Amino acid sequence: LNKLLIRILLHLQVEFSIFKPDLTMMSKTWLIAAAWLLTSVAASAQEPEAWRPKYVNLSFVSQKLDFGEGEKLKSRFGAAFTTGRSYYLHKKPVAGMIRFGIDATWIDLSYANYSREETYDDGYGTEIEKLTAHQAEIGMQVGPSVTVRPLRKLQAHLYFRFAPSFAGLYDGDAFRGNYASFFVTGLSVSYGVIGLGIEKRWGKCRYKEFGGGEDEYGDYGYAEEPYDTPKLKTSGLRAYVNFRF
Repeated sequence: LNKLLIRILLHLQVEFSIFKPDLTMMSKTWLIAAAWLLTSVAASAQEPEAWRPKYVNLSFVSQKLDFGEGEKLKSRFGAAFTTGRSYYLHKKPVAGMIRFGIDATWIDLSYANYSREETYDDGYGTEIEKLTAHQAEIGMQVGPSVTVRPLRKLQAHLYFRFAPSFAGLYDGDAFRGNYASFFVTGLSVSYGVIGLGIEKRWGKCRYKEFGGGEDEYGDYGYAEEPYDTPKLKTSGLRAYVNFRF
């Protein structure tokens, strides 16, 4: 199967070079990516005993944003995408089924939506105001891991990672962002290519305002000073579907 796929890809490359000599770099990049994906899937299918070090996680996110002094926001919904690879530190498994390694997550994208209602009296009656906030991070992860494979296709993956990230927060008025340090620990269990996992993620960030929002000049006609938040704590869980190659 691998040889057949390689022949097909070589044939496509020849066709592109003959009929489209001005093939763009982007198209070549997609062709290379397709080649890598096909050969990876084929290798996984032909080698059922492989340890499958590469992973892709699609996550449902539930987390809280802690402002301090007991004030917290709980996310209404959220999602995350992560992809990376485990680099094993030794070739021969301990006891025939345990391998230690270093996980490197190259892409970690996360989003959470927050919403709450506040009731106040403006002197003419009770008003209800709905507040919405959007929180997102892009970063990487690195840390130690342990993989246990008691059966040929069944394996469990336990890990702890440091996740340096850029975090952004938009509250409908202004966008704020800054560097943030997160930590992630979790466990996944997979059978063959697919599996399930859960992880805890936490960290802190002081969000700095990048620009004013709709009310940049305030209620009195003069420019307001940018507002930087105190250090806010983010913590929560990710439940995910795991694909291993």
